[in-house]
Amino acid sequence: RIIMSSAAFRPLLSCVFALLVQGLDGYFLSGVPRPGVASSVWYSGFSDRRPVIAGNWKQNPATAGEARELLRLLKANQAALEASGRGHVPDVIIFPPFPFLQLALDTVAGTAIKIGAQNIGVQEKPGAYTGEVTATMIRSLGCELVLLGHSERRMLYGETDAIINRKMHIALAAGLSVVLCVGEQEAEFEAGLLQAVLALQLKKGLQGVPASELERVIVAYEPVWAIGTGKTATPDQAQEAHLAVRAVISEMYGTGVARGLRVQYGGSVTPEGVDAMMQMPDVDGALVGGASLAADKFARIVEFSPPDAVLSQPRTMMAREVVACKNTLGESPVWSARDQVLYWVSALDQELWVWNTRDAPFKRSFPQVIGCVGLIDDGRLLVAMAEQVVAYDVATGQADAIAPAPEATSTTRPNDGRSDRSGNFVVGMYNAFHKGGGPSSGENNAGLYRIGASPGGGLEEILSYRFRVSNGISFSPDGRTMYFCDTPTRKVFAFSYDPQAQGTNALTNRRLVYSMPSHLPGGPDGAQVDAAGKLWIALSGAGMVVQVDPETSMTDMVVMLPVSSPTSLTFGGPALDTLYITTRGPDGGGLYSVQMPFGVRGVEEREVSSSRLPA
Repeated sequence: RIIMSSAAFRPLLSCVFALLVQGLDGYFLSGVPRPGVASSVWYSGFSDRRPVIAGNWKQNPATAGEARELLRLLKANQAALEASGRGHVPDVIIFPPFPFLQLALDTVAGTAIKIGAQNIGVQEKPGAYTGEVTATMIRSLGCELVLLGHSERRMLYGETDAIINRKMHIALAAGLSVVLCVGEQEAEFEAGLLQAVLALQLKKGLQGVPASELERVIVAYEPVWAIGTGKTATPDQAQEAHLAVRAVISEMYGTGVARGLRVQYGGSVTPEGVDAMMQMPDVDGALVGGASLAADKFARIVEFSPPDAVLSQPRTMMAREVVACKNTLGESPVWSARDQVLYWVSALDQELWVWNTRDAPFKRSFPQVIGCVGLIDDGRLLVAMAEQVVAYDVATGQADAIAPAPEATSTTRPNDGRSDRSGNFVVGMYNAFHKGGGPSSGENNAGLYRIGASPGGGLEEILSYRFRVSNGISFSPDGRTMYFCDTPTRKVFAFSYDPQAQGTNALTNRRLVYSMPSHLPGGPDGAQVDAAGKLWIALSGAGMVVQVDPETSMTDMVVMLPVSSPTSLTFGGPALDTLYITTRGPDGGGLYSVQMPFGVRGVEEREVSSSRLPA
């Protein structure tokens, strides 16, 4: 007699189950086995099933105003993704509470975001059923989907498989697609009953649903023990469960339907874990709970790295603090090769910092928030403040007005700027309410401007579209390519750049060169280009600077910082082989540096021609 514990028995049971699955109808359908991953008999390429990311808001947020703010940010992020040129863009669904459905439909209009309801009643037609909502009501609003079978409906409201099945038929008949939730409780998981529970829920929930309707059904596997607990199934556990789902569907409808069915994973989905989960061949997306209530986190999940993405192993270096300046928001470092001096700003403190790297640094105070600083060929500095652009003499403190700041409004201010290789200064704006909480929340209301190239040297807008937060302005060594990012989109683009062309003709041929990985928090901030044409980007919130090859989008080097938010960077020192990095609070604020490996150096910063500035 042999006695085995349930823990010891589960792997044997899983092996037996996998053999049964592989034996169904004698099919071995172009599986893509991976080390440590249950081999899939259904997988035949990432593009065969379009990924789907859904956000279940549950009973959140508290007010319509909060819902509107969140929706505006979600719309802005989605619009940026759709315009980015990225491949493998998933379907995106939002399930708000009933009171916010119309608001959601109106707000996200113009994007591919679909809106669904979290529930429907068991009545097919309107009637005397206080508090209930019919599928036809939901459909008449313009909603396309409904969420059924969620564990909270099963446990808190006593919804049985029979009730869920009735709702399934009503929803499909009304023209709604369905996300059907299934999943086991922790005790069932520990007892090795995963496959049995899923089989029961699927067979009862889909009873009487014809195969032709399965195209409008998505199955969401949600282990109940992982919902809202902070626990999550491992990618291998999710893969095993999704295999079990397809096996049941194959038994009910045939392998062709099982192969085409999209199966999401749900259960404490996070940006940090989504990439590993989406590497599994039978995981087609995610049903997201808490993280869907934070626009930046949800955007990172939507923009997961697809399974066919090539992962690099970059060289890693560590930066050290060289000036403990405690800037609230350090920005815009620029190195003067002529004077061997580094300049940078503490934007919100309204300070300009000056350091020759030998003596103690000093600072100059200004009357307004400073966005960025550049060099002028007569020795002065170009300083872009919130309301005015000035030419500033560090020695005398004299500030001569050049022009009013672009868009001198209460909602935007200058943020990022750098000289092109021809002596013009490019400056980008910042939506002060891009994170919400103000009149321009989520709006693309900021522009990109140039000083010095137009007749008379005045300001001209050079980008054909608006954005939220300008960052990453930098130029290739030959000056023919400009890099730019709208930080909330987490993407950096390259443009063909003509320093003589007027207006929006200056920037053409936009292409995506870097998309920040989902597992990294924050967004791309300031950037600079080295002499070899490689792009260095400060990843604010992720505590690092990355060197990216614009031709391949591969990360070749990483500079780690002991603080979370590097903000910008430039090359300096006599040989231009030291990378200087500004940071911001609350944990940062100092100036950091790192010596570059042999052969890596910057390009001398071009000075703005004083003759081109307005008199």
